[in-house]
Amino acid sequence: MGKVHLERLQHIRALLTARGAATDVTRLHCYSGTGFTDELRHLAENDPAVQLIDPVRLYHGD
Repeated sequence: MGKVHLERLQHIRALLTARGAATDVTRLHCYSGTGFTDELRHLAENDPAVQLIDPVRLYHGD
C-alpha cells in the first residue's frame, strides 16, 4: 500500500468535508496485511491524521 492509496482517501475526505460529513482532521486509516511503502510510512509519521494499521497493530495494539 502506498501514497496513491492515501491520496484516494484524502480526496474522499475532501468530498465528505464539502458535504459537511467530515472535517480536515478526520483520520484516514490504511489497513494492509502486506505492508506499506517507505514513502507512506514517512507521510504517516508526519501527519497524525494518517494511521497505518498492519496485522500486529490490528491484533495487538500499539
